[in-house]
This record gives sequence, C-alpha cells and structure tokens, in this order.
Amino acid sequence: MKYLNEIRELVKNEADDSDWKYHIAIVIKYAKQLAKILKTDEDMAELGAILHDIGRLRHGSENHNVTGVIEAEKILKDHNAPQEVIDEIKHCVETHRAIKDLPPKTITAKIVMNADAMSHFDEIPIFFYWKIGGDNFENIFKWVEAKIERDWNEKLTLPEAKEMMREKYEAIKVVLSSTKEHI
Repeated sequence: MKYLNEIRELVKNEADDSDWKYHIAIVIKYAKQLAKILKTDEDMAELGAILHDIGRLRHGSENHNVTGVIEAEKILKDHNAPQEVIDEIKHCVETHRAIKDLPPKTITAKIVMNADAMSHFDEIPIFFYWKIGGDNFENIFKWVEAKIERDWNEKLTLPEAKEMMREKYEAIKVVLSSTKEHI
C-alpha cells in the first residue's frame, strides 16, 4: 500500500502526542501482531488501526465510529485507495467499538476491534489522566474497571488476542481489587 505511510503521518499529525503514543500506536502494534499470527494482510490491519479513531480525533468521542466512517472514506479516496480497501476500512472503523448491532464480519475488522481492546490493557494510567478533569476518583475508578471488564468479556473475541492479554488482565484485576479496598 503506497499510501499507508502518508495516512499514518496524516493521523499522527492530527492526534495529540499522548493519543498517538498511548493509544493509536499501541493499536497498530497489536493489529500487526494479530494479522501476522492469523496470516492475514498486515498492511490492511495496520491501516484499519491507524484510522479506527479518526472520527474521535476530528469530531469527539460520541458516535466516533459513525463520524469515522465518513472521515476514513474521505482520506482513503484522497489517497486513491481502491474501493475494496475503502469498504474494508470503513467496516473496521464502524465496528471497532463492539456495539452489539454492529459486529465485525471480516478478519481485519475483528483484528482492529481486538487490537483496540488490547491497547486498553497497556494504557490504564492514561485513562485516569484523560478522565481526571471533571470527575472524582471513585467514578473514574468504576469507569476504568467497567471498561476493562467490557474489553475482556465483549471486545476480545479472538482467542489469540485474549491469550496475549491474559497475564495483563489478571495483573490489572489484582491492582484494581487492591485499590477497591481503599475506596
């Protein structure tokens, strides 16, 4: 994909430093690892990971999978991507949040959804940083705890992804349980 590097740089320039380093780059890492394990197109998985949150970057968190589909299509058309690539990446963006009525149907979309969840197991501290502005610690703690449980139980649908995250999940549970005793 001759346009992969250009799109990566475009998104990297639009994301703030912490969003790129502590989320998007991690999603890319896990998407490429899963694609390699599952013997599927690593470039396509990377492109889906790069663009999965483009709606959030440009329009905010609410319904960012919907706004992201529109933005991803614009970007891909601007870079003369083939229609089959555009359709696949739009599906990845639309389904990466694990919304019950929008399940991922392709291996690439499943990889992107799982890689997004996997990144959350690496970025627990950034959740507290992002959420601290207008809420108290107990509410943020509950949100983080629920997010990790949802990721583990609903977003990690590939056995390979779940196995890769098992040790981190168990460690996070220990830390959260210990912290919960003091709340």
